[in-house]
Amino acid sequence: MTGKPLAGLIAGVFAATLAVAPGAPPDEPTREAAPTATAAEARQRAKLLHGLIHDTLQVVHARYFREGERLMIPAAALKDVFREMEERDGVRLRWLVVDGKAMNIDHEPRDDFEKAAAEALAAGEAGHEAAEDGLYRFAGPIMLKAECLKCHMPSRSSNRPRTAGLLITIPVGER
Repeated sequence: MTGKPLAGLIAGVFAATLAVAPGAPPDEPTREAAPTATAAEARQRAKLLHGLIHDTLQVVHARYFREGERLMIPAAALKDVFREMEERDGVRLRWLVVDGKAMNIDHEPRDDFEKAAAEALAAGEAGHEAAEDGLYRFAGPIMLKAECLKCHMPSRSSNRPRTAGLLITIPVGER
């Protein structure tokens, strides 16, 4: 299974994990049915989602990506999942360059929160968060192992792991 069907399946699993639409079947959550999370609920969901995406990226990269086979890189494939989750659930996800070469200029920090998040993750923090203007924002680290460094840090002098980031934005409100 490849491409859009796989992205839809993975997005459905992530959405079910987030429990964004209680009462709806896990494969058919709807944005309209989803209650607004509190900041505390959004924090729990973001940390769960971060771990799930980090682990998915690592496993897919290790088991299914083969350099030179002209396959889509796993991080790019997950962008399809990100797009589906945003359309369906209103949860925005985006990669963030922290320690290494940005593979896409869209991964550069865009605002003060993202710049502070990149600094925090580079310093080894487990995450960076803020809740304001009806949004909960979380940035968590993504491990770049030796096999990732061939592209992210081609001129490196060691294979020590580096860090990238995942930005998660969840709408919040008060209940």
